[in-house]
Amino acid sequence: MPDETETETQSAYSIWDQPPALGRRGMILAVVIPVLIAAAGFGVVTLISEGSDTAATTIKVPTGDWIPGQPTGSESIQGTLAVNAQRCVYLKNPSGEIWPVWPAGFRARLDSAGKVSLYDGKDHLVARDGEGVQARGIFTTPDNFSGETCLPAEDEVAVVQSEVTRVG
Repeated sequence: MPDETETETQSAYSIWDQPPALGRRGMILAVVIPVLIAAAGFGVVTLISEGSDTAATTIKVPTGDWIPGQPTGSESIQGTLAVNAQRCVYLKNPSGEIWPVWPAGFRARLDSAGKVSLYDGKDHLVARDGEGVQARGIFTTPDNFSGETCLPAEDEVAVVQSEVTRVG
């Protein structure tokens, strides 16, 4: 007959002798099933996003230091928003091409069809490819903006010094 201390020792450690709640197969399934669900979800998201035409590439546009609230320029700047093969955003108008230096924070996005969209410093859409825009500013030499991409070497550039609005 076991003595009292031996019985206490056996009962105190009897929880360690019980079979586990999950066997080896259960543990493997507990790891594998969430991984498979995550992989399937990732595959669905990838498939959906590949079929989307909303993918766009951000392109840099020449910008100056004008911000809303500062004095505006005196000359009219207007034309139709366009982009060339070098991904340079410009304005087309009856007198030719205008190469704008946009206000601080402006940027553009090029979609998969090669159409450009122009955004202001607050990420609001200003205009899309083929839409007319107008602003006020000054015309000057590109020498004042050395280091900026997409500016002509010799022609004047239009420094936008006002809000840019869509027309027509």
